[in-house]
Amino acid sequence: MASLIPTASETLSYPLYACDFDPLDSSRLVVGGGGGAGNNGVGNKITVLDTSNPEKLQQLGEVELPKDEDNVTSLAVGQGKSGTTPVFAGVNSNPLGKKKEANAHFRAFGIESPTTGKGKGKSAKKDTSKSTIKISEIRRSPLFSGNDKEIYQRITRLSRPYAESSQLAAITNGLSKGTETIVLDAGASPNIRARVTTEKETEDVDILEVADGHFQVAYCTMHDVYIKQISSTADKDEPRIVYTIPFSDSKEKVTVPKFRGLRWLTKDFILMLVNNHSTSGVVLQVLRLPPSGQGRARIVESHLLAGGLLTENLKKATGIAVSNLTPPTSQTEPQGYSQFVIAVAGQDSSITLLKVDLQVEGAVSMVSKIKPFRTFRSVHPMAITSLAFSTFTPRTEVTANTPQQVLKLASVSVQQTVVVHTIPLFPVPLSVQRGQSKTPRYVVALPSNKVKNLILSIFSTAFLGLVAIIIAIILDIRNGTSSNAFSARVQSYIPIPIQEAIGKPYAFPSGYQVGVKPDFAISKTPDASAEIPTLLSQIVADLKGGIVSIKDTAAEAGGVKVEVHDEGIQGPATGKSWRELSPEQKASWKKKLSEAGHWAEDMGESILKGIVFGELGGAIGRAVAG
Repeated sequence: MASLIPTASETLSYPLYACDFDPLDSSRLVVGGGGGAGNNGVGNKITVLDTSNPEKLQQLGEVELPKDEDNVTSLAVGQGKSGTTPVFAGVNSNPLGKKKEANAHFRAFGIESPTTGKGKGKSAKKDTSKSTIKISEIRRSPLFSGNDKEIYQRITRLSRPYAESSQLAAITNGLSKGTETIVLDAGASPNIRARVTTEKETEDVDILEVADGHFQVAYCTMHDVYIKQISSTADKDEPRIVYTIPFSDSKEKVTVPKFRGLRWLTKDFILMLVNNHSTSGVVLQVLRLPPSGQGRARIVESHLLAGGLLTENLKKATGIAVSNLTPPTSQTEPQGYSQFVIAVAGQDSSITLLKVDLQVEGAVSMVSKIKPFRTFRSVHPMAITSLAFSTFTPRTEVTANTPQQVLKLASVSVQQTVVVHTIPLFPVPLSVQRGQSKTPRYVVALPSNKVKNLILSIFSTAFLGLVAIIIAIILDIRNGTSSNAFSARVQSYIPIPIQEAIGKPYAFPSGYQVGVKPDFAISKTPDASAEIPTLLSQIVADLKGGIVSIKDTAAEAGGVKVEVHDEGIQGPATGKSWRELSPEQKASWKKKLSEAGHWAEDMGESILKGIVFGELGGAIGRAVAG
């Protein structure tokens, strides 16, 4: 049986640190990494992979970078024009060269897919075979200020591409005393639009185009979230803080969570990835920005990434990726109903998939509960270094012949492995009828974990109920009864030989003593010399409780006769207690017992109070085992 989420993997020849999909071709994946500067035998490369086969990856092309330079630390694939797809990457220059000149860390590469056939007419077709993909460096630029040798381009992020619209890129540095975030045009030349510095390291950054030529940049440090407006005019807007993780005033040791990543959902909502203190858990939070654009954001949804029945909660996250399944067709179109797919990479090399719905009613928008629907354990042999979703564009029309739509998720690790998961999607045509969107929106074609747990609980309950019914019917057959009409009806369909086999009496091992009471009276004549206390102790030891009848016998027969009376079979015993006897009857019985040698005056009457005497001149004693 095929997996609901097919997986394809490939092992390359170098450690991988970054990956991204071509925004115009969701089947083309670009990965990069390497062994760094030096003669360590591991090259620094960028590789293009074909992911159209959900179960197998194919290399389309590869370029090896100079060995005396650093490896690829981050990359992002831009919107291609004129047959060339731009790739923006962070690659440090030669460490020796950095001493003499600026570090040209910002690199731009071009992926060319030559066409087959002559001329530029309709007969020309793109040839994406491995031998024809060409990757070449276009330019390199030093953008970060300062001459710190350890600085590298840790993050490279691009805004979502729209037709006839330019993209912005955001880059941040790492291993520096203060983080520098630069926003620039992702075009022919690196035109810097904004430069922001923070004392603390920037954990993540994302860009959203909210209008033609107007962008919002969100970035976060460990405890703060900032937003900066970028427009076509001069950069005069200062970053403003919109959220800060609350701190405790307690004198105990500080246990404040830390931000690990962020992504824009819409212009009103930001998704935050939070690591709890001391690797004690991971939380996803949705922040709503104030409509006025002023003031602080507030948390409107929060979800703890919990484990399953046999797995622990995710302790620490290392990365996040988000895909909008129904994005606006242009930067000026408002965001309508949509579902966002979220991928979270864990420190344990796991990937958790979640989804959250955006509901829009007029000018009011709100998000649903965040629902996990799949967790992949041990995706890579070592830590995951990068995650990326393919760009999904929903079809404008859906017919019976429309092929299955999918969303691809790529992940890479330092162990040279790249894995691609293919997530099935299905359309919701009712969205057109209800006015939610102009085109059918798509959602994940897999149930959430809560739905799966509910289905499992229903089947488990049904199974246990069936087992209980079977056991009840078996017991009825063994007892030769029918406790209800259903049991009688079921028994009527069971063949007689099977019923006889089920109802066969229990077989006991040889020598086994069945601990049941006798169903008839047992007569016993005790030792004539035995006194009442000894007589009663003999009865209790022999019979383990019950009702004992002591009757008159001839003197030569011992004077008394003991019989066991079973009330369950013979009915209630009749008689009177010692206190209920008349003085004449008490005197008569004292004489009888004394002559039989079972009682003497010095014993007193207290030992006779536990005996019940019958009406016919016999004595009935009750001996109950303790």
